[in-house]
Amino acid sequence: MYDNIRALFKRLAPAVDFCSLRLVDETSEHIMVRQDILQPISHRSDRGAMLTVIHRGGYGYAATSDLSENGLKEALRRAKDWAEASAGRSVVDYSHILMPRPVGHYAGPGAGEQNRATLASTWSRKDVIALLLRESTACRIDSRIVDWYAAFGTITTDQLYISADGADVLQQFHYVMPNLAATANQGGDTQTRSLGGQYNGYCRQGDMEVLSAAGFDGSGQRIAEQALALLAAPNCPTGIMDLLLMPEQMMLQIHESIGHPLELDRILGDERNFAGTSFVTLDMFGAFQYGSELLNVTYDPNRVDQFASYQWDDDGSPAERSFVIQNGILKKPLGGSISQARAGIDGVANSRACSWNRPPIDRMANLNIEPGSSSLQD
Repeated sequence: MYDNIRALFKRLAPAVDFCSLRLVDETSEHIMVRQDILQPISHRSDRGAMLTVIHRGGYGYAATSDLSENGLKEALRRAKDWAEASAGRSVVDYSHILMPRPVGHYAGPGAGEQNRATLASTWSRKDVIALLLRESTACRIDSRIVDWYAAFGTITTDQLYISADGADVLQQFHYVMPNLAATANQGGDTQTRSLGGQYNGYCRQGDMEVLSAAGFDGSGQRIAEQALALLAAPNCPTGIMDLLLMPEQMMLQIHESIGHPLELDRILGDERNFAGTSFVTLDMFGAFQYGSELLNVTYDPNRVDQFASYQWDDDGSPAERSFVIQNGILKKPLGGSISQARAGIDGVANSRACSWNRPPIDRMANLNIEPGSSSLQD
C-alpha cells in the first residue's frame, strides 16, 4: 500500500512551494469487564490521509479517506485552493517557513510486523478476558463497592509522512492501555478510585509488559480497598501547609500547570476561542522563574516506554530531548516548526495531530519532572 501511495502522490503533487501527505492507518480494540460481565468488544479500523500545501505564502490542507487516484487528486485540489485563498490574508507568510524533509523509519516497542506477530502468539484475547474477569471479581470485597470495571485497550498505528521534495518517514506505534476502577458508596458519599490515576495513567507504548509495570495483576482488591479508604478519609484541611503530590496526581499537575501554558500556538493566541490562552508571554523564555531551582522539566519523546514517543513530529521535525524548565527557569516553549517560525523562538518537535483528518497543532508530549537527589522519605 505504501509504495502505491508514494507513486500516486509523486505523480499527482501540484507545482507549489511545498506539498506533503500524512497517511495514518490505525486499528484499535477495547475489552471491558464491568461488574463481572464481559461487555461487547469494540474493534475499530481507520485509515486516511491529510494533504498539505504551502504556496505563495498561503497554507491549505484537506483530508480524505478515499486513497484512490481520484480521492487524492481531489484532496490536493482543495488543499491548493485553500492555500491560494489564504495567501496574503494569513497572520503569517508561510513562504518564509522552511519545512523539514526527513527520511527514515521508526518502530516503537511492540510495533512492526515481527513484534506484532510475537505478541499475537503469546497473548490471546481469551487470556486478556480471563485476566479482566479475575481482577473484576477481586473488586467485590465489600457491599459498599457499588460499581467496578477492568478494561484493556490497544491501538496499533502506522504513519507515513512524505513530501513532494524528498521527505519519506514511516513510523509505527503500539499503545497499551490497562485500566481498572472501583466506586464505593456510603450514605451520601461516593468515591471512585482508579488504577494509575485519572485518564489511564499507565497507558504506554509496548507489549504486555505494560500490565506488569502498571501493577495490574492484583489491582482489583487493592483499588477497591483504596476506594473504601477514600470514604473514611477526612476532608482536605484548609490552610497554608506543605503538600506532597504523588505521581498519580502530579502527572495531571504537570499536564495542566506546565504542559498547556507552554504550548506555543496557545501563547500566540490560536486557541483563545476554544481552550483559552496562557499567562506565558514570549519574553519570559530564558528569564522567568517558573518554579523553585529544584524544578527541572524535560520534553522527551525519546523515552520509548512512554505514550507519546516518536522520532519525528507530524510536520517532519526530528524529536530530541530538551529542557523546557531548567533549575526553575523557563527555557523553551512546546511549539513545532511553524509556531517557532511565527514566534521567532526555538521550541521542540511537538506539532502533532490526533488523527488523519486533523491538522497538526502544538500538543505536549512526554513531559517529565526530572528526579532530584532527595528520597521520597526525605
